[in-house]
Amino acid sequence: MAKPSKSPKRTQPGRASEERWDSIFSSLGRIEVVLLVGGVMMLLVLVYTIQSILSPFLALGMILFLLYPLRRYLLARNVMWLAATLFSLWFLNTVLNLLAPFIISLVFAYILNPVVDLFQRWRVPRALTSFILILLFVTAVVLILFFVFPIALTQIEGMLDSLSKVITDLRSTLYNSPLMTKLERYGIKSDELRNALVNQFTPKLDDILKAFFKVVLNFASSVSSVVTQIFYVVLVPFLTFYILKDFPLLGHRFKLLFPRRFRDQVANYMERADDLIGHYLRGALTVALLQGIVTATLFSFYGLKYALLMGLFAALFDLIPYFGLIVMIAISAMVAAFSDPPVLQKIVLGAGSIWALHIFETAFLSPRIVGSKIGLHPLLMILSLLVFMYFLGFIGLLIAVPTTALLILFIKDWELRRKGGAYVERDSLIPQP
Repeated sequence: MAKPSKSPKRTQPGRASEERWDSIFSSLGRIEVVLLVGGVMMLLVLVYTIQSILSPFLALGMILFLLYPLRRYLLARNVMWLAATLFSLWFLNTVLNLLAPFIISLVFAYILNPVVDLFQRWRVPRALTSFILILLFVTAVVLILFFVFPIALTQIEGMLDSLSKVITDLRSTLYNSPLMTKLERYGIKSDELRNALVNQFTPKLDDILKAFFKVVLNFASSVSSVVTQIFYVVLVPFLTFYILKDFPLLGHRFKLLFPRRFRDQVANYMERADDLIGHYLRGALTVALLQGIVTATLFSFYGLKYALLMGLFAALFDLIPYFGLIVMIAISAMVAAFSDPPVLQKIVLGAGSIWALHIFETAFLSPRIVGSKIGLHPLLMILSLLVFMYFLGFIGLLIAVPTTALLILFIKDWELRRKGGAYVERDSLIPQP
């Protein structure tokens, strides 16, 4: 009795059109395989000969042209997706300077969107609220440029002059110090030490300190030309207005970019990310602004120099956990040393005020304004700050905490789905301290 033949294996649902990659060769004869391999080799030779005019656009086009007829194979589709992803990364890196005003406008619109949503619930049109907010923003920027920036620039120049004077006095003190004579007893020649102090140590220290304070002044000119900056200043308010006016529509269009089966999951991610990052970003900026105002007021009351500049530094460094506090205490002590006597008392007042404001922020302001949405462990927060600073510099310090918190949120969600769990409430996936 003949055994019944085995039925062919059924493909999994949704993969009926996928075939094994090696099945393409089984359907070809030997001559056809030889011709195919020879054609591919000659194509590689051609690519090598025209490499001087080869561009990512041409390479991507060649990959899609060759593999699109084989899209029923899983490997071909993966190669096409990988090529498209690499091309997208290259394209974004190439046009990053052109996208800068769009990114800045998107950040501003994201920060202001809750205000527009609030007035929209009160039957105020989004366009009207957006126009008023942009008008207020432009007015604030103009006032800062005409009144605050010149004073800050003058104070930076004064601080640089004070640094140069302090370094010169330090060099003179060390040059004529009795310590030089005592060092000769240990075989260290005072003449060589003085030459090293004058020609190497002092100029390098002067350059380091000046570079630290000039980085803010040189940042704008190093990004692009002055004409481009003026164009950005004019363009950003217009872009922010249109993004803010159509913010819900842009979010809806973004979700439509994903396949239908992923849209609910993407909407869930966007809602939780907005609750986490948006709340932290708006709260942190509010606290930083308050810290800057209070610091400038206290330094002016104490009679310390460069009060306005210290307020700007306090607002900026308040956005950087741990490291910002250390830098601000050091700068405060140094600025107090430049002030009029009694110097020691002003050093204590300056550095102590920064420390007291930090304690007040940690105990009172942050829990009520920022909240506990981030909740990163201190070790993880310090690690993220170091990693982001290494790869992205100062900008990395500013975005390290919210970006790390968002990654932890997605990792928690991935672990939950891996264990077979369903989506939970948004706050339950946010790491707590």
